Amino acid sequence: MSAELYGRPIDEAVARLGSLAQAVSVESSIRTDGPDAGSRRIHLVNGPIDVELLPDRGLDIAQVRVGGVPLAWISSTGFPPLSPGDADGRGWLRGFGGGLLTTCGLLNVGPPAVDGDEEHPLHGRYSSIAARVVRAEATTHELVVEAIVRETTVFGADLELRRRIRMPVGETVIRVEDVIVNRGARDVEPMVLYHVNLGWPLVDEATVLRTSALAVHPRDAAAAAGIQTWDRFPPLAQEYAEQVFAHELPKAQRAEVEVRSPTGMGVRLVFDTAVLPGLFQWRVAERGHYVLGVEPATAPTILGRAAAREQGLLTPLAPGETLALGLEIAIDLPER
Repeated sequence: MSAELYGRPIDEAVARLGSLAQAVSVESSIRTDGPDAGSRRIHLVNGPIDVELLPDRGLDIAQVRVGGVPLAWISSTGFPPLSPGDADGRGWLRGFGGGLLTTCGLLNVGPPAVDGDEEHPLHGRYSSIAARVVRAEATTHELVVEAIVRETTVFGADLELRRRIRMPVGETVIRVEDVIVNRGARDVEPMVLYHVNLGWPLVDEATVLRTSALAVHPRDAAAAAGIQTWDRFPPLAQEYAEQVFAHELPKAQRAEVEVRSPTGMGVRLVFDTAVLPGLFQWRVAERGHYVLGVEPATAPTILGRAAAREQGLLTPLAPGETLALGLEIAIDLPER
């Protein structure tokens, strides 16, 4: 089936527009108030889909709305600037705004970790690094934003991530295409986790999660208490201890994860387990934290860099070598 825009084939729709910006646009702005004042935003409009990108957070994705309906969970912190280092290694939580995509890495995933003589904060430093935007445009075929993010230190790791976010015109699909390049003089083992955060009204009591997992394992006692119902989102509670489940995926194949609301709206995540063999599920069901996280990762552990090294789960990237990662987010609208 060919792509359509408001019920018309793309070419017919474009012929009826005075300007392409009438239905499809990419616009940049700067926030002027609040804790994120001065930060950049890129707003993508693709017919009924609105997407907000965060260049000052590594070109991550904030809110996505389809026909005015929000898909992502946004936390109480919003998206203030983050410092690359902090006193207790948990500054990430003080500025974890959620959004449809928060990228964790590029050197740590999980709790603060000490690896050799290096300290790594919770979920790494990626969210504290501003991207250099090199392309942002809309054509009659797609919306494209490209940026470069570099995590580097003198005498240490020097990793460059080149990110392209694409949206085909007339389709309810967001493609995140990343290439990591080792710009340094020594081998480096990158770690990346795509922290996809879905919220109400997509996530509600009886929302279903489907994966191709061969087995599902609880992270701890709190998760073990919910292992029998990992695939069905619970009702809102006054207090709810966060639960994390590890999904054991088939190796080296195309994986698809589906989140389906009782209303019929759904989100599907598609990725390659050859480069993203880990998959984690994060859920909380209390006031202010009513959220389902779906998290493909480069390593099947969420216990931090030191644990990944001990388990032999880090893969070295030689100087000049590249690693291509990616994630497709497809949105299914309810049938009318």
